[in-house]
Amino acid sequence: MGGGSPTVFLLWSVLSTLFYCFLIFHLWNYDRFKCLSWNQSGRQPGAFKRFMSYTYIATLTCLVIFSVTIATLKFKEGYILTPTGQLTPMPLQSFSPGHRKWLLTVLLALSIGWACELVTHLEELTFWLFLLNQGPTTRLWFDSDEFKLWIWGTLFAILGMPLTTFVSRRDLDLCLAWTLLVGSSASTATTLSFLYVLSRFPAFIRRVKEDGATPNIVLRLVLFFHLNCGRIIFRLLFSIPLFALALDGVQGPHTINSSQFWPDFLLMLGGIGAFVSSAITLLVFFPRSLTQELGYTVAVANPATAPKTPPTDSIDLSRPPASFHPSKDPILDIVRTPSPQPSADSRHDPSPEYEGGNLPNTAHPDSLDGHLRVRAREPHGVETPRSADVPYTESYVFDRRSRSLVRSRSEGHGTGLHPYVREFQSPIDVYDVDDVHILPDR
Repeated sequence: MGGGSPTVFLLWSVLSTLFYCFLIFHLWNYDRFKCLSWNQSGRQPGAFKRFMSYTYIATLTCLVIFSVTIATLKFKEGYILTPTGQLTPMPLQSFSPGHRKWLLTVLLALSIGWACELVTHLEELTFWLFLLNQGPTTRLWFDSDEFKLWIWGTLFAILGMPLTTFVSRRDLDLCLAWTLLVGSSASTATTLSFLYVLSRFPAFIRRVKEDGATPNIVLRLVLFFHLNCGRIIFRLLFSIPLFALALDGVQGPHTINSSQFWPDFLLMLGGIGAFVSSAITLLVFFPRSLTQELGYTVAVANPATAPKTPPTDSIDLSRPPASFHPSKDPILDIVRTPSPQPSADSRHDPSPEYEGGNLPNTAHPDSLDGHLRVRAREPHGVETPRSADVPYTESYVFDRRSRSLVRSRSEGHGTGLHPYVREFQSPIDVYDVDDVHILPDR
Protein backbone atom coordinates (compact mmCIF):
# COMPACT_ATOMS: atom_id res chain seq x y z
CA MET A 1 0.00 0.00 0.00
CA GLY A 2 1.22 3.50 -0.82
CA GLY A 3 0.18 4.87 2.54
CA GLY A 4 -1.72 7.92 1.32
CA SER A 5 -0.68 11.28 -0.07
CA PRO A 6 1.52 13.86 1.72
CA THR A 7 -1.53 16.10 2.22
CA VAL A 8 -3.33 13.46 4.26
CA PHE A 9 -0.47 13.10 6.70
CA LEU A 10 -0.17 16.88 6.83
CA LEU A 11 -3.74 16.79 8.17
CA TRP A 12 -2.65 14.18 10.72
CA SER A 13 0.25 16.43 11.74
CA VAL A 14 -1.97 19.47 12.23
CA LEU A 15 -4.56 17.51 14.25
CA SER A 16 -1.95 15.82 16.44
CA THR A 17 -0.07 19.06 17.15
CA LEU A 18 -3.21 21.02 17.98
CA PHE A 19 -4.47 18.26 20.22
CA TYR A 20 -1.13 18.03 22.03
CA CYS A 21 -1.39 21.75 22.77
CA PHE A 22 -4.91 21.17 24.12
CA LEU A 23 -3.56 18.30 26.24
CA ILE A 24 -0.99 20.59 27.87
CA PHE A 25 -3.62 23.27 28.46
CA HIS A 26 -6.07 20.78 29.97
CA LEU A 27 -3.59 19.09 32.32
CA TRP A 28 -2.29 22.45 33.52
CA ASN A 29 -5.79 23.55 34.47
CA TYR A 30 -6.63 20.08 35.80
CA ASP A 31 -4.00 19.90 38.57
CA ARG A 32 -0.90 21.80 37.36
CA PHE A 33 0.62 18.53 36.00
CA LYS A 34 0.52 16.89 39.42
CA CYS A 35 -1.06 13.82 37.82
CA LEU A 36 2.26 13.26 36.02
CA SER A 37 4.50 13.46 39.08
CA TRP A 38 5.67 10.21 40.63
CA ASN A 39 6.46 9.83 44.30
CA GLN A 40 9.76 8.00 44.57
CA SER A 41 8.86 6.57 48.00
CA GLY A 42 7.53 3.40 46.42
CA ARG A 43 4.03 1.99 46.24
CA GLN A 44 1.51 4.72 46.92
CA PRO A 45 -2.07 5.78 46.34
CA GLY A 46 -2.56 6.85 42.76
CA ALA A 47 0.31 4.81 41.26
CA PHE A 48 -2.10 3.04 38.92
CA LYS A 49 -3.52 6.37 37.78
CA ARG A 50 -0.04 7.68 37.06
CA PHE A 51 0.79 4.59 35.03
CA MET A 52 -2.36 5.05 32.97
CA SER A 53 -1.56 8.75 32.60
CA TYR A 54 1.90 7.96 31.25
CA THR A 55 0.42 5.41 28.86
CA TYR A 56 -2.05 7.95 27.53
CA ILE A 57 0.67 10.61 27.12
CA ALA A 58 2.87 8.07 25.33
CA THR A 59 0.08 7.37 22.84
CA LEU A 60 -0.24 11.01 21.83
CA THR A 61 3.52 11.57 21.77
CA CYS A 62 4.05 8.63 19.41
CA LEU A 63 1.23 9.82 17.15
CA VAL A 64 2.81 13.27 16.89
CA ILE A 65 6.20 11.75 16.05
CA PHE A 66 4.69 9.45 13.43
CA SER A 67 2.46 12.00 11.70
CA VAL A 68 4.98 14.86 11.56
CA THR A 69 7.86 12.65 10.39
CA ILE A 70 5.93 10.71 7.76
CA ALA A 71 4.39 13.91 6.38
CA THR A 72 7.85 15.50 6.07
CA LEU A 73 9.29 12.44 4.32
CA LYS A 74 6.37 12.12 1.92
CA PHE A 75 6.57 15.76 0.88
CA LYS A 76 10.28 15.35 0.18
CA GLU A 77 9.75 12.18 -1.88
CA GLY A 78 6.75 13.50 -3.83
CA TYR A 79 4.87 11.46 -6.49
CA ILE A 80 5.71 9.01 -9.25
CA LEU A 81 4.05 8.35 -12.61
CA THR A 82 2.83 4.76 -13.02
CA PRO A 83 3.00 2.87 -16.37
CA THR A 84 -0.74 3.50 -16.76
CA GLY A 85 -0.15 7.25 -16.65
CA GLN A 86 -1.51 7.64 -13.09
CA LEU A 87 0.17 9.98 -10.60
CA THR A 88 0.53 8.26 -7.23
CA PRO A 89 2.49 8.96 -4.01
CA MET A 90 5.94 7.42 -3.83
CA PRO A 91 5.72 3.92 -2.23
CA LEU A 92 7.55 3.58 1.07
CA GLN A 93 9.83 0.87 -0.28
CA SER A 94 10.96 3.21 -3.09
CA PHE A 95 12.10 5.99 -0.75
CA SER A 96 15.69 7.13 -0.99
CA PRO A 97 18.13 5.29 1.32
CA GLY A 98 18.54 8.36 3.49
CA HIS A 99 14.80 8.61 4.09
CA ARG A 100 14.09 4.89 4.20
CA LYS A 101 16.28 4.38 7.25
CA TRP A 102 13.83 6.56 9.24
CA LEU A 103 10.72 4.68 8.15
CA LEU A 104 11.17 1.65 10.40
CA THR A 105 11.65 3.93 13.43
CA VAL A 106 8.52 5.87 12.48
CA LEU A 107 6.47 2.70 12.02
CA LEU A 108 7.69 1.38 15.38
CA ALA A 109 6.57 4.67 16.97
CA LEU A 110 3.13 4.14 15.41
CA SER A 111 2.89 0.57 16.71
CA ILE A 112 4.03 1.52 20.22
CA GLY A 113 1.56 4.41 20.35
CA TRP A 114 -1.23 2.17 19.13
CA ALA A 115 -0.33 -0.45 21.75
CA CYS A 116 -0.58 2.18 24.50
CA GLU A 117 -3.92 3.30 23.08
CA LEU A 118 -5.21 -0.28 23.29
CA VAL A 119 -4.02 -0.45 26.92
CA THR A 120 -5.97 2.66 27.95
CA HIS A 121 -9.22 1.66 26.26
CA LEU A 122 -9.01 -1.94 27.46
CA GLU A 123 -8.53 -0.66 31.01
CA GLU A 124 -11.67 1.44 30.80
CA LEU A 125 -13.63 -1.47 29.32
CA THR A 126 -12.57 -3.91 32.04
CA PHE A 127 -13.05 -1.33 34.81
CA TRP A 128 -16.68 -0.74 33.88
CA LEU A 129 -17.23 -4.49 33.54
CA PHE A 130 -15.78 -4.81 37.04
CA LEU A 131 -18.29 -2.35 38.48
CA LEU A 132 -21.23 -3.72 36.49
CA ASN A 133 -20.54 -7.29 37.65
CA GLN A 134 -20.44 -6.57 41.38
CA GLY A 135 -22.13 -9.30 43.39
CA PRO A 136 -23.01 -9.71 47.07
CA THR A 137 -19.30 -9.51 47.98
CA THR A 138 -17.64 -6.22 47.14
CA ARG A 139 -14.37 -6.94 45.36
CA LEU A 140 -11.18 -4.99 44.90
CA TRP A 141 -10.14 -3.97 41.39
CA PHE A 142 -6.60 -5.29 41.78
CA ASP A 143 -7.85 -8.74 42.84
CA SER A 144 -10.59 -9.08 40.23
CA ASP A 145 -10.73 -11.23 37.12
CA GLU A 146 -11.31 -8.08 35.07
CA PHE A 147 -7.98 -6.67 36.22
CA LYS A 148 -6.25 -9.94 35.26
CA LEU A 149 -7.92 -9.73 31.86
CA TRP A 150 -6.54 -6.21 31.47
CA ILE A 151 -3.05 -7.44 32.46
CA TRP A 152 -3.10 -10.13 29.77
CA GLY A 153 -4.50 -7.73 27.19
CA THR A 154 -1.80 -5.21 28.08
CA LEU A 155 0.94 -7.82 27.57
CA PHE A 156 -0.45 -8.86 24.19
CA ALA A 157 -0.77 -5.23 23.06
CA ILE A 158 2.66 -4.07 24.27
CA LEU A 159 4.42 -7.10 22.78
CA GLY A 160 2.20 -7.84 19.79
CA MET A 161 2.06 -4.47 18.05
CA PRO A 162 5.83 -3.73 17.91
CA LEU A 163 6.53 -7.40 17.09
CA THR A 164 4.16 -7.23 14.11
CA THR A 165 6.01 -4.20 12.77
CA PHE A 166 9.43 -5.71 13.36
CA VAL A 167 8.63 -9.08 11.73
CA SER A 168 7.24 -7.49 8.55
CA ARG A 169 10.01 -4.89 8.21
CA ARG A 170 11.45 -6.35 4.96
CA ASP A 171 8.74 -4.69 2.85
CA LEU A 172 7.90 -1.29 4.36
CA ASP A 173 4.61 -0.91 2.46
CA LEU A 174 3.50 -4.33 3.67
CA CYS A 175 4.83 -3.48 7.14
CA LEU A 176 2.53 -0.45 7.33
CA ALA A 177 -0.40 -2.55 6.10
CA TRP A 178 0.13 -5.25 8.74
CA THR A 179 0.55 -2.66 11.50
CA LEU A 180 -2.72 -0.98 10.53
CA LEU A 181 -4.49 -4.34 10.20
CA VAL A 182 -3.52 -5.69 13.62
CA GLY A 183 -4.09 -2.37 15.39
CA SER A 184 -7.45 -1.63 13.76
CA SER A 185 -8.67 -5.20 14.40
CA ALA A 186 -7.91 -4.91 18.12
CA SER A 187 -9.41 -1.41 18.32
CA THR A 188 -12.60 -2.51 16.56
CA ALA A 189 -12.99 -5.52 18.88
CA THR A 190 -12.52 -3.32 21.97
CA THR A 191 -14.99 -0.74 20.68
CA LEU A 192 -17.66 -3.31 19.85
CA SER A 193 -17.22 -4.88 23.30
CA PHE A 194 -17.86 -1.47 24.85
CA LEU A 195 -21.35 -1.50 23.35
CA TYR A 196 -22.25 -4.14 25.94
CA VAL A 197 -21.13 -1.79 28.72
CA LEU A 198 -23.19 1.07 27.32
CA SER A 199 -26.28 -1.13 27.05
CA ARG A 200 -26.11 -1.84 30.80
CA PHE A 201 -25.07 1.64 31.87
CA PRO A 202 -28.57 3.19 32.27
CA ALA A 203 -29.57 0.42 34.69
CA PHE A 204 -26.24 0.89 36.50
CA ILE A 205 -26.87 4.62 36.94
CA ARG A 206 -30.39 3.90 38.20
CA ARG A 207 -29.06 1.44 40.76
CA VAL A 208 -26.38 3.88 41.90
CA LYS A 209 -29.00 6.57 42.42
CA GLU A 210 -31.31 4.23 44.33
CA ASP A 211 -28.41 3.22 46.60
CA GLY A 212 -28.06 6.82 47.72
CA ALA A 213 -25.22 8.26 45.66
CA THR A 214 -24.76 12.01 45.88
CA PRO A 215 -26.04 14.10 42.94
CA ASN A 216 -22.56 15.02 41.72
CA ILE A 217 -21.63 11.32 41.36
CA VAL A 218 -24.83 10.52 39.47
CA LEU A 219 -24.41 13.51 37.17
CA ARG A 220 -20.78 12.62 36.53
CA LEU A 221 -21.78 9.08 35.54
CA VAL A 222 -24.48 10.48 33.25
CA LEU A 223 -21.92 12.79 31.63
CA PHE A 224 -19.51 9.91 31.12
CA PHE A 225 -22.28 7.84 29.56
CA HIS A 226 -23.00 10.54 26.99
CA LEU A 227 -19.29 11.10 26.30
CA ASN A 228 -18.76 7.40 25.72
CA CYS A 229 -21.73 7.23 23.36
CA GLY A 230 -20.08 9.89 21.22
CA ARG A 231 -16.66 8.33 21.56
CA ILE A 232 -17.95 4.98 20.26
CA ILE A 233 -18.94 6.65 16.99
CA PHE A 234 -15.55 8.30 16.49
CA ARG A 235 -13.64 5.18 17.48
CA LEU A 236 -15.49 3.20 14.82
CA LEU A 237 -14.79 6.07 12.42
CA PHE A 238 -11.12 5.59 13.27
CA SER A 239 -10.77 1.79 13.22
CA ILE A 240 -13.08 0.60 10.42
CA PRO A 241 -11.62 2.78 7.59
CA LEU A 242 -8.07 1.81 8.54
CA PHE A 243 -9.10 -1.85 8.74
CA ALA A 244 -10.54 -1.74 5.21
CA LEU A 245 -7.45 0.02 3.86
CA ALA A 246 -5.05 -2.40 5.60
CA LEU A 247 -6.99 -5.51 4.58
CA ASP A 248 -6.74 -4.43 0.96
CA GLY A 249 -3.02 -3.75 1.43
CA VAL A 250 -2.12 -7.26 2.64
CA GLN A 251 -3.92 -9.07 -0.19
CA GLY A 252 -4.26 -8.57 -3.94
CA PRO A 253 -5.50 -7.13 -6.15
CA HIS A 254 -5.26 -3.81 -4.32
CA THR A 255 -8.45 -2.24 -5.63
CA ILE A 256 -8.72 0.31 -2.79
CA ASN A 257 -5.05 1.31 -2.54
CA SER A 258 -4.73 1.72 -6.31
CA SER A 259 -7.52 4.29 -6.35
CA GLN A 260 -6.87 8.02 -6.34
CA PHE A 261 -9.70 8.71 -3.89
CA TRP A 262 -10.20 5.90 -1.35
CA PRO A 263 -6.78 5.80 0.38
CA ASP A 264 -6.82 9.52 1.16
CA PHE A 265 -10.49 9.50 2.14
CA LEU A 266 -10.15 6.52 4.51
CA LEU A 267 -6.97 7.90 6.08
CA MET A 268 -8.65 11.27 6.64
CA LEU A 269 -11.60 9.60 8.36
CA GLY A 270 -9.22 7.54 10.48
CA GLY A 271 -7.22 10.59 11.54
CA ILE A 272 -10.30 12.63 12.48
CA GLY A 273 -11.81 9.71 14.40
CA ALA A 274 -8.53 9.00 16.22
CA PHE A 275 -7.94 12.51 17.54
CA VAL A 276 -11.56 13.31 18.39
CA SER A 277 -11.91 10.05 20.34
CA SER A 278 -8.59 10.81 22.07
CA ALA A 279 -9.93 14.23 23.08
CA ILE A 280 -13.01 12.59 24.62
CA THR A 281 -10.75 10.12 26.43
CA LEU A 282 -8.85 13.07 27.89
CA LEU A 283 -12.09 14.51 29.28
CA VAL A 284 -13.05 11.10 30.71
CA PHE A 285 -9.71 10.29 32.33
CA PHE A 286 -9.03 13.81 33.65
CA PRO A 287 -12.43 15.43 34.32
CA ARG A 288 -12.35 19.03 35.41
CA SER A 289 -14.81 20.54 37.88
CA LEU A 290 -15.26 24.24 37.24
CA THR A 291 -17.31 24.55 40.44
CA GLN A 292 -14.36 23.41 42.57
CA GLU A 293 -11.77 25.29 40.51
CA LEU A 294 -13.65 28.58 40.92
CA GLY A 295 -14.10 27.99 44.64
CA TYR A 296 -17.88 27.75 44.71
CA THR A 297 -19.47 25.81 47.54
CA VAL A 298 -23.07 24.96 48.28
CA ALA A 299 -24.37 27.05 51.17
CA VAL A 300 -26.19 25.14 53.92
CA ALA A 301 -29.18 26.96 55.33
CA ASN A 302 -29.13 27.83 59.04
CA PRO A 303 -32.29 26.44 60.70
CA ALA A 304 -32.17 29.14 63.38
CA THR A 305 -32.90 31.79 60.77
CA ALA A 306 -35.54 29.73 58.92
CA PRO A 307 -39.07 31.17 59.06
CA LYS A 308 -41.48 29.35 61.38
CA THR A 309 -44.31 29.55 58.85
CA PRO A 310 -44.08 29.63 55.10
CA PRO A 311 -44.76 33.03 53.53
CA THR A 312 -48.15 33.56 51.95
CA ASP A 313 -46.63 34.44 48.59
CA SER A 314 -44.48 31.29 48.43
CA ILE A 315 -44.25 29.40 45.17
CA ASP A 316 -45.79 25.94 44.88
CA LEU A 317 -42.85 23.84 43.75
CA SER A 318 -45.02 20.77 43.28
CA ARG A 319 -46.49 22.30 40.11
CA PRO A 320 -44.12 22.89 37.19
CA PRO A 321 -44.23 26.24 35.42
CA ALA A 322 -46.17 26.62 32.21
CA SER A 323 -42.99 26.57 30.12
CA PHE A 324 -41.76 23.32 31.66
CA HIS A 325 -41.08 20.59 29.12
CA PRO A 326 -39.76 17.28 30.47
CA SER A 327 -36.73 15.86 28.69
CA LYS A 328 -37.12 12.79 26.54
CA ASP A 329 -33.65 11.60 27.52
CA PRO A 330 -34.09 8.41 29.60
CA ILE A 331 -30.77 8.95 31.37
CA LEU A 332 -31.81 12.38 32.62
CA ASP A 333 -35.15 10.87 33.67
CA ILE A 334 -33.16 8.56 35.93
CA VAL A 335 -31.63 11.57 37.65
CA ARG A 336 -35.06 13.19 38.02
CA THR A 337 -36.63 10.05 39.51
CA PRO A 338 -38.29 11.08 42.80
CA SER A 339 -36.82 9.75 46.02
CA PRO A 340 -38.57 6.80 47.70
CA GLN A 341 -41.18 7.42 50.35
CA PRO A 342 -39.91 7.83 53.93
CA SER A 343 -39.80 4.66 55.98
CA ALA A 344 -41.39 4.16 59.36
CA ASP A 345 -38.28 5.50 61.02
CA SER A 346 -38.06 8.70 59.04
CA ARG A 347 -34.97 9.83 60.90
CA HIS A 348 -32.86 7.70 58.58
CA ASP A 349 -34.27 9.00 55.30
CA PRO A 350 -32.43 11.81 53.47
CA SER A 351 -35.50 14.00 53.22
CA PRO A 352 -35.58 17.79 53.11
CA GLU A 353 -36.80 17.91 56.76
CA TYR A 354 -33.32 17.05 58.00
CA GLU A 355 -30.17 19.05 57.81
CA GLY A 356 -27.68 17.24 55.64
CA GLY A 357 -30.27 15.39 53.53
CA ASN A 358 -29.44 15.30 49.82
CA LEU A 359 -26.29 17.34 50.32
CA PRO A 360 -23.50 17.20 47.73
CA ASN A 361 -20.39 15.18 48.45
CA THR A 362 -18.50 17.99 50.13
CA ALA A 363 -16.78 18.34 53.47
CA HIS A 364 -19.14 19.27 56.30
CA PRO A 365 -17.95 21.01 59.46
CA ASP A 366 -19.93 18.55 61.62
CA SER A 367 -18.69 15.48 59.76
CA LEU A 368 -16.71 13.06 61.91
CA ASP A 369 -15.49 9.60 60.91
CA GLY A 370 -18.11 9.13 58.23
CA HIS A 371 -20.97 10.33 60.45
CA LEU A 372 -22.90 13.51 59.96
CA ARG A 373 -24.50 15.19 62.95
CA VAL A 374 -28.09 16.10 62.14
CA ARG A 375 -31.04 17.39 64.11
CA ALA A 376 -34.61 16.58 63.26
CA ARG A 377 -37.03 19.45 62.84
CA GLU A 378 -40.67 19.40 63.76
CA PRO A 379 -43.19 21.34 61.63
CA HIS A 380 -42.93 25.14 61.69
CA GLY A 381 -39.16 24.99 62.20
CA VAL A 382 -39.15 23.74 65.82
CA GLU A 383 -35.97 21.75 66.33
CA THR A 384 -35.84 18.46 68.20
CA PRO A 385 -32.33 17.50 69.32
CA ARG A 386 -31.11 14.03 68.50
CA SER A 387 -29.03 11.93 70.84
CA ALA A 388 -27.16 9.89 68.20
CA ASP A 389 -25.31 10.49 64.99
CA VAL A 390 -26.69 9.11 61.73
CA PRO A 391 -24.15 7.54 59.36
CA TYR A 392 -24.67 8.77 55.80
CA THR A 393 -22.47 6.03 54.25
CA GLU A 394 -21.31 2.57 55.03
CA SER A 395 -17.63 1.99 55.63
CA TYR A 396 -15.67 -0.73 53.88
CA VAL A 397 -12.71 -2.68 55.20
CA PHE A 398 -10.42 -5.17 53.51
CA ASP A 399 -10.57 -8.78 54.75
CA ARG A 400 -7.27 -10.61 54.28
CA ARG A 401 -8.95 -14.01 54.18
CA SER A 402 -11.52 -13.31 51.47
CA ARG A 403 -9.29 -10.76 49.67
CA SER A 404 -12.32 -8.53 49.27
CA LEU A 405 -13.91 -5.41 50.68
CA VAL A 406 -16.63 -6.12 53.23
CA ARG A 407 -19.15 -3.71 54.59
CA SER A 408 -18.81 -2.45 58.12
CA ARG A 409 -22.38 -1.65 59.10
CA SER A 410 -23.03 0.94 61.76
CA GLU A 411 -26.19 2.31 63.34
CA GLY A 412 -28.47 4.07 60.94
CA HIS A 413 -29.25 3.86 57.24
CA GLY A 414 -26.29 3.30 54.93
CA THR A 415 -25.79 2.65 51.24
CA GLY A 416 -24.48 -0.36 49.39
CA LEU A 417 -22.31 1.59 47.00
CA HIS A 418 -18.90 0.27 46.06
CA PRO A 419 -16.19 2.62 47.34
CA TYR A 420 -14.98 3.19 43.78
CA VAL A 421 -18.46 4.45 42.89
CA ARG A 422 -18.95 6.47 46.06
CA GLU A 423 -15.66 8.33 45.49
CA PHE A 424 -15.76 8.13 41.70
CA GLN A 425 -13.66 10.63 39.77
CA SER A 426 -12.52 8.79 36.61
CA PRO A 427 -12.01 5.18 35.42
CA ILE A 428 -8.27 5.38 36.16
CA ASP A 429 -8.62 6.94 39.63
CA VAL A 430 -8.74 3.72 41.68
CA TYR A 431 -6.84 2.97 44.86
CA ASP A 432 -4.97 -0.10 46.01
CA VAL A 433 -5.19 -2.36 49.05
CA ASP A 434 -2.86 -0.05 50.92
CA ASP A 435 -5.46 2.71 50.71
CA VAL A 436 -8.16 0.89 52.70
CA HIS A 437 -8.23 -0.22 56.30
CA ILE A 438 -7.20 -3.88 56.63
CA LEU A 439 -8.89 -6.12 59.16
CA PRO A 440 -6.51 -8.00 61.44
CA ASP A 441 -6.15 -11.75 60.94
CA ARG A 442 -8.60 -13.72 63.02
